[in-house]
Amino acid sequence: MRKRLIIATLFALMAATSASASSYITIDGTSVTVQDNLDGELNPVGLRFRLGMPIADNLDIEGHFGFGADARDSAYDNFGTTYAGAYLKGYVPIGFNSAFYALGGYSAVTLTQEVNGSEFSDERYGFSYGAGLETKISRRADLTADYMRYVRDEGLFRDISAVSLGIKFYF
Repeated sequence: MRKRLIIATLFALMAATSASASSYITIDGTSVTVQDNLDGELNPVGLRFRLGMPIADNLDIEGHFGFGADARDSAYDNFGTTYAGAYLKGYVPIGFNSAFYALGGYSAVTLTQEVNGSEFSDERYGFSYGAGLETKISRRADLTADYMRYVRDEGLFRDISAVSLGIKFYF
């Protein structure tokens, strides 16, 4: 299911970007927060890639793919996460060079943990939402920061969210 979501999102966005001059790709540094049911917290750090295009005034369609890892001393020898999703993203301009945005859509998250040489994984799917701010730094680039809530669910890892900071390039 997750692979199909990733592939469908990427193909739809790639096909659409050839027709749009203001399509974009964003590269973000990200810190994922994974809350476990013991009130502990893991923070895999990694990268997120976003590909998007406008579909109306102040409305984009956007695909995300990201990953992160955390190998600090904890109950796990290694902990990692990968995630992907498809979102609608609406903008509210702030002045001439900045915009606040909110986005909502569907995401898939895979968590992997290694304990004493054994690897375990957990997959989560569901509604995701977030908000952020973009500021123009040149004609072809924006500085962007956002918060995303990827999955909130019952189970060992009940809450998965991320804070990201990156650069958006228009092509």
